[in-house]
Amino acid sequence: MDNLSFFLLFLGCSIIAALIFSRGATLIKSPLIVGYIVAGAILGPSIIGFISFDQIKSLEIVNIVTLSLIGFGIGGELRWKAIRKLGKSIIFILFFESFGAFLLVGIILSILLKNIPLGIIFGALSVATAPAATIEVVRQYKAKGTLTTTLYAIVGLDDILALLIFVLAMPVALIFWGSSNSGTASSIFYSLGNAGLKTLVTIVIGGGIGFILIKFVKWIHDRVVLLLFSLGIILLNCGIAETFKLSPILLNMAMGIVVVNYSAVNSRKIFSALGDWSPPMYVWFFVLVGARLDLPCLVKFIGLALICILARSIGKWFGSFVGGQLGRAKTTVKKYLGFCLLDQAGVAIGLALAASKTLEKIGFIEYGIQIMSTITATTFIVMLIGPIFLKYALFKSGEAKA
Repeated sequence: MDNLSFFLLFLGCSIIAALIFSRGATLIKSPLIVGYIVAGAILGPSIIGFISFDQIKSLEIVNIVTLSLIGFGIGGELRWKAIRKLGKSIIFILFFESFGAFLLVGIILSILLKNIPLGIIFGALSVATAPAATIEVVRQYKAKGTLTTTLYAIVGLDDILALLIFVLAMPVALIFWGSSNSGTASSIFYSLGNAGLKTLVTIVIGGGIGFILIKFVKWIHDRVVLLLFSLGIILLNCGIAETFKLSPILLNMAMGIVVVNYSAVNSRKIFSALGDWSPPMYVWFFVLVGARLDLPCLVKFIGLALICILARSIGKWFGSFVGGQLGRAKTTVKKYLGFCLLDQAGVAIGLALAASKTLEKIGFIEYGIQIMSTITATTFIVMLIGPIFLKYALFKSGEAKA
C-alpha cells in the first residue's frame, strides 16, 4: 500500500472508529476522548496492526497542527482581566504543583531504583501536563468559572516550567553519573539561558504575529475567508516553530493572548470560525495517542509506571492545594485543581525522547530505554484515567454546563 492510500484510509477509518468508541465512552459516562484513545489503541500495532509505529511517526504533522490549535485556544482563554482577578494564586499554584510532582517522583524513584540521577530525570519528566486532553474535556462539558480560568493559565504555563526544570535536571543527573560530557555548573546555566532565550523569542514572535492577525481580521467579514486566513497564520506559525526549533504550543498561545486581549469581539470571530475546522484534528490526534500503545513495553514496565503515576498525581494534587492555600485561591480551586492536572502526553514524551538520546550517546542505553518505555506507558494510562478525574472536578466545582 502506497503512502497516499494509507493516509486516506487512516483518516477515514480513525474518524469512524473514534465515533463508534466515543459512543461507548458516553454510555459509561466517560469523556469522549477516552473513546478516541481506545479506538487508536485497537487500530495500532499492538492489537490489529492497521497502523505501524513507523507510520505513526510519519503522521507527526497531525500532532504539530493540533498542538498549535490547542496553544492558540489556551491563549484565547487568558484574558488579562480574568487573570488579574486570580492574582498571586497562579504563581503559587504553578510553583507548588510543578515542584510537588518533581520532588515526590524524584525522591520515590531514586529510592526505588537505587539511582539518584535516574530519579532526578523521572522527576523532571513528571512536571508537564497535557493541554490537549484538558482543553478537549473542558470544551465538551462547556465549563466556565474560576477553576476553569485557573486551569487554562496553569496548563499554559506548566509546559514552560517543565522545560526549564528539565534543562536544569539533565546536566545535574549527568554530573551525578560522572559523565565527561556533563560539564560543570556553567553547562547548567548555559542550558537554562538557552531555554530561557528560546522561550522569550517564541513569545515575542507569537505576540507580533498575533498583533498582525488582529489588525487584518477587523477588515474581514466573510466567515470562510476568516477561517482560511486564521488557519493560514496558524500553519505559518507551525512552519516557523519547526524551522527554528521553537514550541508550537507556546508560539500560538502567545498569539492567542494578544488577539483576545486586543479585541474581544474580533477574537470571538476567529475562534468561532476555527471551531468549524478543528474537531477532526482533535480526533486524529487522540487516535494517534492511543495507537502508540506498546503492549510488551506496558507489561514490562507496568509496576514502575503505576508508581510514577501515583507519585505524580499526589504531588500535583498536594502542590495545587498548598499553592492555593498560600495564594488564597477559592475553595473550588484548592479542592479540585489537582484532579485537573493528571493528563500527560506530547511534551513529556518529547522530553523523554531527548533524555533517552542523551543517555544513549554517553553509553547508558539501558537507562534510555527504561525512561522512554516507562513514560510511554504512563502516558497511555493517564490519558485514559486523567479525563475521568477532570470531568469529576468540573462537575463537583459546579462549572460544567453540559
